[in-house]
Amino acid sequence: MTLRRKKLPKPVVSTTNNKTIRKKKTHQFSQALISKFHVLNKEKEKLKQQSQTAEVIERLTAIDKEMEHMGGLDAYQKASLLGQDKRRGGDSSKWFIKQLLSLKKPIEFENDINYSETYSLLDVGAVSGTNYSKEGKWIKAKAIDLNPQDSLVEKADFFEYPIPTEKYQILCLSLVINFVGDTKKRGIMIARANEFLVKNGLLFIVLPNPCVNNSRYCTDEHFKKILDYLGFSLVTSHVSRKLVYYLFRKIKDVNIKKIQKSKPKFPKVLLNDGVSRNNFCVVI
Repeated sequence: MTLRRKKLPKPVVSTTNNKTIRKKKTHQFSQALISKFHVLNKEKEKLKQQSQTAEVIERLTAIDKEMEHMGGLDAYQKASLLGQDKRRGGDSSKWFIKQLLSLKKPIEFENDINYSETYSLLDVGAVSGTNYSKEGKWIKAKAIDLNPQDSLVEKADFFEYPIPTEKYQILCLSLVINFVGDTKKRGIMIARANEFLVKNGLLFIVLPNPCVNNSRYCTDEHFKKILDYLGFSLVTSHVSRKLVYYLFRKIKDVNIKKIQKSKPKFPKVLLNDGVSRNNFCVVI
């Protein structure tokens, strides 16, 4: 009789190689850097609105040093660029392009003296200048950012950017509003977007999911009401695990100077209490 050797179970080993681990750690580091930068930026904006006492100035200096130690805005942008990597499912413009292809151009665009076969688009806070390069035949895009990481992106501050004579048909604010530390400036940013768009122009907004689904001061419905007040009507929206996508259409002009001088229509008001919630808010 032939004795059969009993097969020993194969040892359990990790199939994750060092390269995969390095990529994961790099991504985790980038996410941590982005999160920390947001926290510091918000604190900085709040302190700038306070009386500039010695204590406040000291804290502002400390924040600047900490941001500089992290690599400053340049490091933040590089981390954001990593987050937009196709392998990580980034680049929010993909969803927007799908929606745009399903929409029919408004008749106002056809009658516009500036109308052409292409859409004019302003991409604010663009990490990359090639987000719409594949659609170059029918989208004429211009990208701006405070600290460009791409030669195709113009260095500019949207709050100071001149309103063009020939207004845009599309304006994109993808993961930009949440970066603004001042809650009032967030509202002004959306109001300014109205001034940059033609009638029936499209406003594409992307926010981190927790901004409207886990905030004490902002909900999805509340955010839509703010946009309605600022002259926009919702076309469609989409919610993913990490992000919320909105596509609005401009239905009326707004007087931004009048809005700035008047009492806030949407002040900072507690909507959802809870210790685990964040403080994202838009005031206008």
